[in-house]
Amino acid sequence: MKVVDKLLISYALCALAVFAGIVYKSNTSRPYFLFSYDHPIIYANGITFFEGGSDAFKELHTIISHPLGFHNMKSIITSMDDREIFKKTYAVYFFDDSLFSAKIIEKDDDYTSEKEPDLTESHLIEYPQKEFFQVIFQDSGLCCYSSLLTDSVQCVKLIS
Repeated sequence: MKVVDKLLISYALCALAVFAGIVYKSNTSRPYFLFSYDHPIIYANGITFFEGGSDAFKELHTIISHPLGFHNMKSIITSMDDREIFKKTYAVYFFDDSLFSAKIIEKDDDYTSEKEPDLTESHLIEYPQKEFFQVIFQDSGLCCYSSLLTDSVQCVKLIS
């Protein structure tokens, strides 16, 4: 029994060390423009073009950090005239200061893929999965990133 006890203790210590490493990496891997804020608010606006027209929209995102390194992003998407308002929540994982992923974990019940102005997001609403992004530019208040799933590029501005 002593060998089994030692083996179980060593497994538990290894699991604790791996967990501590994941928490440390998660907390230190955020893009540097987010480091000085606990719950940063990020703004973006955009236009999606399609055959026969376009849709303009605004996005407001709040990133909520958990002490263990997990991050949720609460998003509000509105039309430019503020007639339609939709809410989504993402789980966000930062792998280093230039790579992150996001997955929709919650959305308004009436928010369907037909109402989403971005085709990639529309696909992710219909078939939830992680999407990966590469940060291509960042400074103290602006971050531009590219989707690795599509060729889209988006820039967001830090407002708090």
